[in-house]
Amino acid sequence: MSLAVSGDLLLHEGLWSRFAVDPATHDGANFDFAPLFAHQRPYLANADVAVCQAETPVARAGGPYTAYPEFDVPPEILRAAKDAGYDACTSASNHAVDQGVEGVERTISTMDAAGLQHTGSYASERDAEQPMIVDTPTGRLAVVTGTNSLNEKPQDTPWRIDRLRDGADPRIGEDTARADVDHAVAQARRAREQGADVVVAAMHSIIEYTDTADEYQQRTAHALADSGAFDAVYGHGSHSVQPIENHRGTWIVYGVGNNVTETAPPVNESNNQGILARFQFARGGDGTWRVSDLAWAPSSNTRGRDYAWCPVASDAPAGVCRSQAEDRAIRERIAGIVTTGSAREHGLHEWKLSEDRAG
Repeated sequence: MSLAVSGDLLLHEGLWSRFAVDPATHDGANFDFAPLFAHQRPYLANADVAVCQAETPVARAGGPYTAYPEFDVPPEILRAAKDAGYDACTSASNHAVDQGVEGVERTISTMDAAGLQHTGSYASERDAEQPMIVDTPTGRLAVVTGTNSLNEKPQDTPWRIDRLRDGADPRIGEDTARADVDHAVAQARRAREQGADVVVAAMHSIIEYTDTADEYQQRTAHALADSGAFDAVYGHGSHSVQPIENHRGTWIVYGVGNNVTETAPPVNESNNQGILARFQFARGGDGTWRVSDLAWAPSSNTRGRDYAWCPVASDAPAGVCRSQAEDRAIRERIAGIVTTGSAREHGLHEWKLSEDRAG
């Protein structure tokens, strides 16, 4: 059983305006984001489950739309993610309540309409108690998530958004942080009770544009891994690629970077890069599932008129994304980040579509 995960769907006006279309010729849609995801399709087709991160609320069809600091983006992005091959999205993020309860519920209903399973934000307490389990031909996979921050916006009920807060913050405290981890572990165990073979944790942090994981990320990821409730841990929210670690036998991908986003200024070029990470899980003789392989595919959002997510992998499945020199530099930069420590010694490697096809 395999799982592909990616980073934030982070839309600004400079991005969504590129994909505006005439609703009269596009079945009522105001945007066609299919070209944005075109090069992801072959990767997602090579995974049993693909999970995206819905970073922001979506607006009503036709708008109005807003970008930073309080997002309300075109809802067509979620249908495009589904059509590209995503099965589910996590939705706990620091922007989850940018538009209040109405925005949370609208985003949930939009994911439902698109056929995307989801977890992290909820319309009811009953929904919050139900783990997200995705069925595959080879097994059942659950994802449990939580966000460190809501950008200091109030949460109307404790169950509305899943949390994984930072106990080092004096406004939070260690007891609250520990309770968040305990809640995530309880969700994982509930998923097992309901038949999940594999359970993965997804952390949403608020450290941004850094190549390293901070103390909060490491402390929380290690607590989740050491609980024994999760088969792997990954993170997003930093808008940058961060290291991959094998912690006492549990893989942790600290930051997958952004999935699709607007071109960043040179000082924050990491905002424009990401990875698709693919976990392969195999069942052992004792019936338990473990990560048998972990691979990463480096990506960049290309500049220019044909703006799109583009893989800068060494086998160049989409050809040249920016220039051969730039593609190589981005790939080498990302490789230097994700393979720090002993990750490569534990079998971490680049995800090459050419090898999938050959196999």
